[in-house]
Amino acid sequence: MALPMNTFNRPVAYRIMLIGTLLSAVLIFPSCQTSQTAHSSYRSKQVLPSSGKYQKKKKPRINIAKLEAQIHTLINRERKRKGLKPLAWNAALSRIARTHSRDMARRTYFSHYSPESHDFLWRYERAGFSCGIRIGNTIYTGAENILQNNLFDSVTKVNGVPYHDWNSQKKIAETSVRGWMKSPSHRKNILIPHWRSEGIGVVIAPDGKVYITQNFC
Repeated sequence: MALPMNTFNRPVAYRIMLIGTLLSAVLIFPSCQTSQTAHSSYRSKQVLPSSGKYQKKKKPRINIAKLEAQIHTLINRERKRKGLKPLAWNAALSRIARTHSRDMARRTYFSHYSPESHDFLWRYERAGFSCGIRIGNTIYTGAENILQNNLFDSVTKVNGVPYHDWNSQKKIAETSVRGWMKSPSHRKNILIPHWRSEGIGVVIAPDGKVYITQNFC
């Protein structure tokens, strides 16, 4: 007996944006948004129950702290390739980053600006964090990257039963950093030599979206 199968693809990609500012001469890196999205599709096939092709995969357990650390390690690997000093882990920046990721996940928006138009410098100030790296006549006051990834790439339904193509913790870290590095403006921000530290904040929403914020100083 053949079973009906419906397949639909969740957007596999991530969305990314970045912005940076200077204190003395304001610099706003070009905001951009990029995505690589699998085309949504619907199809039906005849699948034999005994084929074993669709087996229930166990949902991976994501350790948020370790995922943040993995992303941090991969960022420093990219900097090392360019002969740049590694960024120190900044706990205060990480708390700021998590707060923004949590807010985006809770209120379902994706932007550097909150619905109240608060940007990352406002979040720095609200947290009592001050960044001022002076290079010549320029003072760097910080920057922010955000990215949205997913816990799974696709869902296949067989006889009404969902089968998720889950992403591993390692894959989420790797595809997130790869997404930033493929964008010239985001890559430029990551490879700015003047930054000394960064904070990474990851929050997973109930719908499986993974919100990632990266703050620099």
